[in-house]
Amino acid sequence: MIRRRDFVLAALPFAVAALAGRARASELPPKRLPAQAQSVTSPQLLLGGDRGSPAGRWGSLLAPELERAFGHGQVVSTRMTVGQDGVTAANLFDTQTPPDGTTALAVPGAALVAALSGAPRIHFDYTRWLPLFFSLLSPVVIGRAQLHHNLENFMRDRPVRIAVSTLTGIELPTVLGMTLFGLRPIPVPGLASVTDAITALRDNQVDVIQILDPQGSAETRTAIEALSHDGYPALFTLTDSVALDIGGQHVPCMHDVLLRENHSALSTLLYGAWTALAGAASLDIGLVLPMLTPPPLVAEWRHATDIAIDGADIRTMAGSTGRRLLDAEACTASYRQMAGDVTSIMALRRWLSTHLPDWRMG
Repeated sequence: MIRRRDFVLAALPFAVAALAGRARASELPPKRLPAQAQSVTSPQLLLGGDRGSPAGRWGSLLAPELERAFGHGQVVSTRMTVGQDGVTAANLFDTQTPPDGTTALAVPGAALVAALSGAPRIHFDYTRWLPLFFSLLSPVVIGRAQLHHNLENFMRDRPVRIAVSTLTGIELPTVLGMTLFGLRPIPVPGLASVTDAITALRDNQVDVIQILDPQGSAETRTAIEALSHDGYPALFTLTDSVALDIGGQHVPCMHDVLLRENHSALSTLLYGAWTALAGAASLDIGLVLPMLTPPPLVAEWRHATDIAIDGADIRTMAGSTGRRLLDAEACTASYRQMAGDVTSIMALRRWLSTHLPDWRMG
């Protein structure tokens, strides 16, 4: 007669084997469910400005090209916003746009300049955007002939009046840049248009002007040539994004002029801030997505954008108006420059807090 204890002992090896089998089964990887394919649907361009702004003009070019690039009958809608500097659109983009791959922001460099200056109306962080493409310009700074001959000696401790739209507007890199040569800048606000700035220079109301888009139209090119002929030469461009020749002479970029005239300024924190400002001001338009957009949707947008900016209409426009187009991969260096570093940006804001009260008093 088999006793109970003997039966349990005999069955024990089989129980252990069964448990070991379960353990091995639990170590197998779980069966993965097929990933749901993601695709951009109902794409929209949020434009940093109205119809007459740089973003508005780019929107009318980009939308049909993106529709062709996305294919599958996609319709790319556009949404315009108030203002010319893109700050309103950038605020909406960061605070109200979900990262679902539906909306891309077309933003001009003026919004980035405003952010760098620490303007209180800024509620966005452009360093957290994902660039799809950039269109870059080379803004030019024009002044009196005496400034052209020897910037350092002429401007040392001398007040220089600079035409600006607002005290912290798109001309801020020119105001700060001149400071690096040792001058005492006096911004003259209210001169936002090219015509107003040129008239003020000719009427001796200002000494220096900045023209953001020197090759943007035949009228602007003719006006700059006339200034050069009349004794108001180009001093430098803010960047070397696009080569600029005036009157058959190449216009150097500010870095090269500063290296020659006051090279010690290149090692200062304010020069670091100026580099970020100059890069931002040179941004004609940037097309970006929110940071947390799913990678497959980012890839689809980038592919479509690469096709769009390679279209004949956009390439022709860029070539004839002095624009340099960068795809997403090529944007990296320019984007890093525009972001700046915290120490330099804080130095810029301290510099502004010191001078803004006097500038506001006139």
